[in-house]
Amino acid sequence: MAKPLPSDVQVAIIGGGIVGCATAYHLAKAGWSVALFERKKLTSGTTWHAAGLVSETQGVPIMSALAKYGLDLMESLEDETGQNTGFKRNGSMTVALTEARMEELRRKVDYAHGCGIRAEEISLTEAQDRWPLLSTYGAKGAFWFPGDGYTNPIDTTMALAKGARSNGAQMFEDTKVSRVIIEGGRAVGVETEQGLIRAEHVVNATGMWAREFGLTHGVQIPLHYTNHYYVVTDPIEGVTGDLPVLRVMDEYAYYKEDAGKLLIGCSEPNATPWLPKDGLPEAFEFDELPCDEEHLYPILEAATQRVPALATSGIRKFFNGPECFTPDAKPYLGPVPDMAGYWVAAGFNSTGIQNGPGAGKALAEWIMAGHMTMDLTDMDSRRIVPGLNARSYTAAKAAETLSHAYAMHWPYLRKTEARGLRRTPYYTHLRDAGAQFGSANGWERPLYYGREMTDGFGREPWFGDWRAEHEAMRTDLGCIDLTFGRYMVDGPEAEARMQQLCGADMAVASGALVYTQMFNPQGGIEADVTIARLTATRYMVMASAGAEPQTEYWLRTQLAGTGVSVINVTSSEATLALMGPRARNFLAGLTDGDLSDDAFPFGTWQSLHVGHAPVRAQRITYVGELGWELHIPAEFAQQVFETIMATPDAPRLCGSMAVDSCRIEKGFRHWGHDIGPFDSPVESGLTFACDFTTDFIGKAAIEARKSAGPASRLLSFRLEDPNALVFGKEPILHDGQIVGRLTSASYGWTVGSAVGMGYVAKPDDITVKDLAERSYQVMVAGKALSARASLRPLYDPLNARMRG
Repeated sequence: MAKPLPSDVQVAIIGGGIVGCATAYHLAKAGWSVALFERKKLTSGTTWHAAGLVSETQGVPIMSALAKYGLDLMESLEDETGQNTGFKRNGSMTVALTEARMEELRRKVDYAHGCGIRAEEISLTEAQDRWPLLSTYGAKGAFWFPGDGYTNPIDTTMALAKGARSNGAQMFEDTKVSRVIIEGGRAVGVETEQGLIRAEHVVNATGMWAREFGLTHGVQIPLHYTNHYYVVTDPIEGVTGDLPVLRVMDEYAYYKEDAGKLLIGCSEPNATPWLPKDGLPEAFEFDELPCDEEHLYPILEAATQRVPALATSGIRKFFNGPECFTPDAKPYLGPVPDMAGYWVAAGFNSTGIQNGPGAGKALAEWIMAGHMTMDLTDMDSRRIVPGLNARSYTAAKAAETLSHAYAMHWPYLRKTEARGLRRTPYYTHLRDAGAQFGSANGWERPLYYGREMTDGFGREPWFGDWRAEHEAMRTDLGCIDLTFGRYMVDGPEAEARMQQLCGADMAVASGALVYTQMFNPQGGIEADVTIARLTATRYMVMASAGAEPQTEYWLRTQLAGTGVSVINVTSSEATLALMGPRARNFLAGLTDGDLSDDAFPFGTWQSLHVGHAPVRAQRITYVGELGWELHIPAEFAQQVFETIMATPDAPRLCGSMAVDSCRIEKGFRHWGHDIGPFDSPVESGLTFACDFTTDFIGKAAIEARKSAGPASRLLSFRLEDPNALVFGKEPILHDGQIVGRLTSASYGWTVGSAVGMGYVAKPDDITVKDLAERSYQVMVAGKALSARASLRPLYDPLNARMRG
């Protein structure tokens, strides 16, 4: 007899893989009522066939923290639940075949240390001692990660499920959720063939089904599934149970002990999407996909030389199973836009086994607390751009994500698949001018103009183009395509609502520009924006392209039901920024407006004509120089560009790399790198932008933090070695101890060395001023390089140039 369904629960979880079960486990342990619904059997989607590799060091710090937590939990689950997980912490080893890979892995070791993870470079002799079957021919070096290991995916998931049940969670197999119940824009339950269950929260943890299932109720979750291969050999003498996981990324392969056999997995550079004609098969359960053995031959051929014992061993199993990947190689965790009470935990990019337990904890805590309990910005599902969810797009990007898993992780890597989706009106002009484009949220963005971009960890040939653009803005005049997200906030109550939403005083006159943050009740920064007061009832909110969806989410959720409307008007305007000492004189030649400091002061906007076209000119800067942003109706944008560039003294076109190097020299923060929902203006040095005479969301938390004093502080850093390069996430040391990491990094062409910003832990017994005056080092490829810290900007600390 079928187990009866509950009539209501606090949380309904859809999907019985490791992520869904981990979420149920953590919610149930906290005493919440939970029901999990699995269309077939637990683990029967993609969890069951995972190789089970678990590694502590992941691409971003939060994922490393969650993976580390997950491995520790796996170690204790059997004692807690009585269910064996198959977890072994045998460590992992990566062998490098090129000098470039050595550099990458040395920097990875630095990063691991910054995350509190053990890692070290070892000799090839030690590598062979740890992995006796290994041939080190052609190898340059090896790296050891002792906290890594592997686990049995099914058994680990079953242990989580057992732990969840023992704490009161209900789990229903062979119970397909046919629809999510939505009332008034909120998910309030799920419906199955056995009946309807009401819930305060609904979690989509359906793995590779997440996109298709989401579309049935209007939720966009861009991901897709790929062919993912491994082979299992016959038993091999010398393959013992204590063998570490071995990775040879330059040959796109990993090796894992499997009961006396070797499991050889592939992250091939020519990965392919799985494209079932009619979508995912309804009957899919513990299924395999057809295996293209020829696709694997180049990898297996290299493997027989890397592990010579394979030459005389048979292949017991060729396996192909689907894995789902996201376009940006990061999972989705958290709420989704436009539907309250709906959460997603999906798209783990073939790392669900190691990250699933931690992700379940993080999501459970977020649901229960109503806010992040750890910094999940890099995984936050609110970054989803709904328009980037065509099946053709997600399929191409998923295959690309898998193809890059073991490829070189260059610091300036540009993805090439499914490009050109979102273009500003200037795109063709910029392309013809030699723009080397990157991509941000689907937007094509010039990185710089000039020579073809090459990859490397040193000074590349195109650095001269980047430097020239940086220096043009510092000493002459640059022109930047600065088109970004913009939102019209309108209504009779707009001023009152914006006063609540923003840290700065928004009761300003029409024509004013305000730089401000929007905070959550915990004082974290949900948005970092510039706002133009257009009329008595209307504001224009402007956010960077990278923060576009998150800013819109925050505005819509906070202003819902207030009578104040939010309209995304990003496509209605395009922006050109003229930045540099010559900006005033140059722009004056194109307009009749008075651009003098008295007539057009910093932090204001005016309606002007440039040539024949109307523009909203905003006097503000993100590079620290005199300049104006020209916000142009889209239909006039190309004409304005042509007018500017046709002048005899036309500015130099500048890309985002020069913008970034200028803004880091100037100490300007970037949302998503230096600040986010888990960062306070007290630690990030942004209380100057708060007006504490107003009553804004998060004010009490920020004032309490000010009173208690910061636990850390964002500082600017300049390396003393002018030849060193930093790219972000490098550990910061004081007296040999890691005290922080760089959040932003670039090369400061004006100050003459690498620059960055990073949070440094502050002891209780010293002042912030004393903190900045300490001696520091930054770890770069295994070397501790001296760096000078500063509370003030490294360039123009008195802001004289941008107000000149």
